[in-house]
Amino acid sequence: MHTTETIDDIHSWLRLACITKMGFARLSKTAEALRTPLHTIHKTNHDQLLQLGWQVGQIDAVKGRCAKTEHRIKKAIKWLESTSRRHVLHIGHPDYPKALLDTASPPIVLFAEGKLDLLNYSMLAMVGTRSPTQYAYDVAESLLPAFYGYADFATISGLALGVDAICHRTSLAHGIPTVAVLGCGIDLVYPKRHQQLQQDIAASGLLLSEFFPGVKPQAFNFPRRNRLISALSDAVLISEGRIKSGTMVTVKYAIEQNKEVLVVPSSIFNPNGELALQLIKDGATPVTSASDIVEAVPAFHNFALNINNSPKNADKPLASDPLLDSVDASGTSVDVIAKRSGMSVVDVLTQLLEYELRGLVSSTAEGYVKLRG
Repeated sequence: MHTTETIDDIHSWLRLACITKMGFARLSKTAEALRTPLHTIHKTNHDQLLQLGWQVGQIDAVKGRCAKTEHRIKKAIKWLESTSRRHVLHIGHPDYPKALLDTASPPIVLFAEGKLDLLNYSMLAMVGTRSPTQYAYDVAESLLPAFYGYADFATISGLALGVDAICHRTSLAHGIPTVAVLGCGIDLVYPKRHQQLQQDIAASGLLLSEFFPGVKPQAFNFPRRNRLISALSDAVLISEGRIKSGTMVTVKYAIEQNKEVLVVPSSIFNPNGELALQLIKDGATPVTSASDIVEAVPAFHNFALNINNSPKNADKPLASDPLLDSVDASGTSVDVIAKRSGMSVVDVLTQLLEYELRGLVSSTAEGYVKLRG
C-alpha cells in the first residue's frame, strides 16, 4: 500500500470506477442525496439506491456482487502491489491532480507509475500528427532543451507514434521529466514499438491512465486520454497536425479548459501544417522560440531559459556507424540505406528497429530519419 488507506478503501474507489454509465457527476449527486462521502456509497441500502435511479447491475457492482467487476479489481490490486512505484489515485486522494477536478468528467481513479511529484510541475503538452516530417523533430530539438534544469517543469503527451514520441524522446534525451498519458491499461504497451520508451518514462518520469490494467487500446479511448493531457498541462503546443485529427480534439479540450494554445508556424506546402496555420488564423499564439513559450504562459514566467545549455547524450559515439551514417536528417528509404551501408535489407531493418527503440532514428512516411548520433 502507498498511503494510510486500507485495502478496503481502495476496493471501494475501484468499484465506483467500474460502474457502467455512472460518472463523477452522478455519483456526486447520489452522495449528496444520501449525505454520505462518495467512497461509502457501497454501504447504502439496496432499495435506497434503486429509489435514486440506480440499476440493479450498478448496485451489484458497487456492493462487490459483480464477478466481472471483482475480477478487474483483483487484477488492478495485483498490478498495484507489485512495486512501490505504482499508485491508484482517486478523487479525494492527496496526490490526485486538482486540475482534473475542474474538467467536465474527472476520472474516479487514475493509475500511475513513476514519480508522482511531477503532477505538481508546470507542464507543456506537445501533440501532433502520427506521421511527422523532419520539421517536427527539428522543432522539438529547437524548443525543449532550453527548459532543462528546472525542478518544476515537465512535458506531457500521449505516447503515440509521431509527435508524441518525439516529445517524450527529446525530453528524455535532454534530461527533462516527461509524463505519458495512455489510451489503454497502464500495464500494456501501445504501440508495441514503444516498449523501451514506456519503460524509460516509468523509470524517470510518470505514466498515467484512467483505464484499468488489461484494458486494450480502442479508438474511443484516445479522446478521453486527450482531455487529460490538456487538463494536466499549462499550455498545448502544436508543431504538425491535420485539422481532422486527434490533435484537433486535444486543442478543443484545451480551449474548453482555458489552456494556452501555442502553434509553431509551418510551410503552406506542408500538409501537416494545415492545423497550425488554421489555428493561427483563429487567434492561437504563434511561437518560434522557447522564449515565446515562456512569455505566452503565465506558469512559465519565472523560467530563465537555459539556451544551448542542455546535457549532451551519454550514449557511446556513433559517428562512425556505417548504418547510422547512411540515414539522413530527412526521410531515407531502406533501399537507399542498404546501398549506402553495404548491408543487406534484412540486416538494415533489424538494426534500424534497435536504433528506433534507442531513439537514434525514427520511421516516418518519407522513410527513416536520423535523430541523433
